[in-house]
Amino acid sequence: MGVQTKFENARAALRKPPAEHPCAIPPIPGGQGLWLIRQGEAPALGFVRQRPVTGGFAFDVYAHCRDEGGRRPWLHTASSLNSAVAWTLQHDADVRALIARSTAEPDPWPPAAPPEPAAGRRRRTP
Repeated sequence: MGVQTKFENARAALRKPPAEHPCAIPPIPGGQGLWLIRQGEAPALGFVRQRPVTGGFAFDVYAHCRDEGGRRPWLHTASSLNSAVAWTLQHDADVRALIARSTAEPDPWPPAAPPEPAAGRRRRTP
């Protein structure tokens, strides 16, 4: 009872099961924070990105394409991964129409890992 410490809050957050959905594919198995939305073998519909907000997280949905400015079009914000994916699947026809009239997504999935430092080279320290 009373005020929780930051350690109690951290323990509570770590006890929560990771967000999962059968149509949400993380770039790394078991990863959190970014998912590709794909139903079966059909082309991808979009991405869900998790971001912190007061009291929890928000899940932003972006289309699997690029707009004229080279950015992914934002579609919807939900309070859970499940809601974000469900919204995207329910609006499948509208999302696919947007993808058809936009520039194709240039980035591969999963995102490429950063390059490893060259062997034998020492890192300079400031």
